[in-house]
Parts: sequence; C-alpha cells; structure tokens
Amino acid sequence: HPVIFTFIRDGIPIYDRQTFMPWKALLKMGKLKPSPEAIDMFMKTAEKTKEMIERRLIDAMIDIYYGVLTPSQALVMLYGMPPPTHKETPKLMKEIFVEKEKILEKKYIVFLEKVVKLFKDYEHEKLKTIKGEEIDKLMNESEDYLKRLKELREQIEKRAQEKTIEQIYKDVFDLLVSIVGKKSQEQMIKDFEKDFVKTGKFSPQHLRILENIVHAKKEFKKGKLSSHHVDEARKNASILINDLIEYNQRCELVNNKK
Repeated sequence: HPVIFTFIRDGIPIYDRQTFMPWKALLKMGKLKPSPEAIDMFMKTAEKTKEMIERRLIDAMIDIYYGVLTPSQALVMLYGMPPPTHKETPKLMKEIFVEKEKILEKKYIVFLEKVVKLFKDYEHEKLKTIKGEEIDKLMNESEDYLKRLKELREQIEKRAQEKTIEQIYKDVFDLLVSIVGKKSQEQMIKDFEKDFVKTGKFSPQHLRILENIVHAKKEFKKGKLSSHHVDEARKNASILINDLIEYNQRCELVNNKK
C-alpha cells in the first residue's frame, strides 16, 4: 500500500525491535515491490469512481430533499397543525398558504412536489442516478425556496401575533363590560380607574396592564411591536383576565346569597 511504502521510505524509527530498519534496507535495495493484490485493489478503485460519484450525487439529492422538506413541515406546525408526513406536506402547504391564506406563490409548491417525487422515486428504486446539472438546478431552486420560507415564517408569526393581540384585547374588554357597562374604550378605562382602582378593588398594576394592552394594540397596528412585547402583553393580560374573572365570580356569589 502506498501509505505503508511512504512510512518505510521516509519514516525515522524512534523505537525499533530490529524490524523497521531491515524493511527500510530491503526497500533501498529494490527488494520490496508492489504485490499483484495491491495493483488489483487500485485498479478496482478506479473502476468504482463512476459508481462513487453517482452515489454522492444521489446523496446530494437526498440532502436537498430533507433541507426543503423539514422547514416546510416546521411552517405547517407554526400555523398550528400537527407535524405532517412527507407525502402530506406539499398538499397542506398548498391548502393552507396558497389557497386559504393566499400568502405563498404556487411555483414554490410545484418545486416542493418535485423534490418529494424525486425522493419517492429513489425510495422505490425508480431513480438510481441523477445528473450533476440537475443537482445544480435543485440547489439554486432550493436556495430560492428557503429564502421564501423565511419570509413566509415572518408573515405567519405576524398574523399569529395580530390574532393574539386582538384576542387579548377582546377578552379583557368583554370582561370589563360586565363590570363597568358597555361604553367607549376611554370611558371604560376611566370608570375602571375611578370605581375600582381608587376604591381598592383592583390594584394600580391592573390599570397599568389595561393601558399597556390598549397601547400594544395601537403599536402593533403601526408595525412597531416586537414578538417579545407581544409575549409580555399576553403574560400580563393573563393576570388581569384571571383577576377580572375572579371578581365577577365573587359578585355573582354575593348576588346569589342575597
């Protein structure tokens, strides 16, 4: 083997039990020659080059497949659906983001279906080789697809945040209606402060949370609210909602006793 040949030719022994130096001497004398087995092994390696390259191209196709499929499944889950199988993913992506939400172009579904079909053909042994130019094309298309998925994620997260803010606002003011009556937003806040915060039925923290929810909704409409502030508004709102529910229940209990 060439590696062993190089060891013997160039190696300097640090510890030798009278084996290495005799080999080195035999090599210098021309007594160590490549065996027929070594020659056959290297010839066979050359013959397998095409097979190895084809295998690596198929591996590249598989890597592209998983690189495209996995983030697609992630976005379906981000939308609120359970993790789909590879067969279900293109169909769900089309139904949700192209047909229902209308926020994804159809050409990206065509590409996803193409990649999934290639992998299925490979699984069923219909696809055994793939050309390098096809891999280059898949690479370019996958880069464009993944770039679009990043934008799609931002769109989905923004919509989810909008729904969160709207739901928080609705839940809080629906509960306030049962306490202060149906009025304008500004009047409800004033009455809540005058009749419930200043009288000690609710704390100043509850008023701050209420005002922050209103502020968060306004800021989100302007596109100035980050996901961190949305999460913070949601957590704080849960405190106010729970305390409003508890107050309503106490009022109902008192009325029942009366």
